[in-house]
Amino acid sequence: MNELAIHGDKRMTLKEIAETIGAAYSTVAAYAQKAGWTENGKQTLLNEKQVAIILEAMKTKETGGAFHRDEAGSTFHNVIEGIETAQSRAIRIAVLSQRQKEIDRQIQAELESEIAELKAKTEADRPKVEFFDQVADSKDAISIREVAAILNIPGWGQNRIFFFLREQGILDSRNIPYREYQDRGYFRVIQQKWTNKEGDTHVSLKTLVYQRGVDFIRRLIQERVAA
Repeated sequence: MNELAIHGDKRMTLKEIAETIGAAYSTVAAYAQKAGWTENGKQTLLNEKQVAIILEAMKTKETGGAFHRDEAGSTFHNVIEGIETAQSRAIRIAVLSQRQKEIDRQIQAELESEIAELKAKTEADRPKVEFFDQVADSKDAISIREVAAILNIPGWGQNRIFFFLREQGILDSRNIPYREYQDRGYFRVIQQKWTNKEGDTHVSLKTLVYQRGVDFIRRLIQERVAA
């Protein structure tokens, strides 16, 4: 078989290809027709790539300078099939790549959504965090006056908090917490000594609130305000 060289974008007729490679015109035409490169009533011109495909397909046993049609057809079919397989593989890779991109976009969207939720939760929890920071910086137990200052809820000073806790059955008429709420670790009662104008010393009881109790009072007030 003669070597075929096509330079640039030159195209050749089936007759020129057959003469160049020393094959029958009908054999070359059969290959071109099988590949779908021929049209009725029009002259067929093949480019370098198409000619190379035909040459690859015609690499079969030669007999007296001619090619067996059955063998040539079978070889050509294999070449075309190989090309289709390569194309299918390329398409499959492209599809998988596209799917991976979609998965990556979905994961990215989910991560951004989770980050946004965390940011929103952080902002929502900020007042509570600041509140506990304030309480943590306070003494072991603080007075109701100090509780009112820390909570800083409009309209809720020391006297109203005392009244509210008595109303809720948490403090008695002396503003002393009932044993149940002391046992829960909300309150502490201490003795205070004081001296009157006459110089007489007296002992009184004072209610102090632990950190846990401050949060307990805060939640009770918030429930009342929201009601």
